[in-house]
Amino acid sequence: MQEEMSRLDFKNAAPGVSPEDFIFSRIDFSRYKEIPEKEFEELYLGGLDDFNEVFLKNNFGLGLNEIRSLIKNSYKKAEGTFKLQRENPVILSIMRTLETSLDDKPLFNAEECGDGFFYSLISSLDGVTVTHGDGMTTRLFVSADGGLSATFQPAGKPWTRVLVNVNGFAIPL
Repeated sequence: MQEEMSRLDFKNAAPGVSPEDFIFSRIDFSRYKEIPEKEFEELYLGGLDDFNEVFLKNNFGLGLNEIRSLIKNSYKKAEGTFKLQRENPVILSIMRTLETSLDDKPLFNAEECGDGFFYSLISSLDGVTVTHGDGMTTRLFVSADGGLSATFQPAGKPWTRVLVNVNGFAIPL
């Protein structure tokens, strides 16, 4: 996504075209025509669980199970890949959102863990570095507000995002 955005030249947008429409018209959706099996199952089908029902309904007018069914019915497995059977704006938008959206659910929350364990878990992850299969590293740290954040380095450019927000409450020590 970063590469695609860096190639945009808004001077080339036609008069009256919104920035969103210009960006959408320049997106390369070819990556969604044929997806390796593991990526398809882990990122697109498994990744659906990272989004809440309200987000999905607000963005696509469909719920989790409807989207999962749409994805499964839009692709056919063939020789270790999944191939898109017929392009349409809805499936392309869903696939793009699952790959790029930062509006996912928190990694975990206090209700799932129980308060004491929740804060202990966040504290124990402070300073942990995760090395991914592609060699990229992610550094976890406790942010100033007590939440868990991570610094990623796609294409060698670091960026940070909140993984678990504690709504401004400091971690009790």
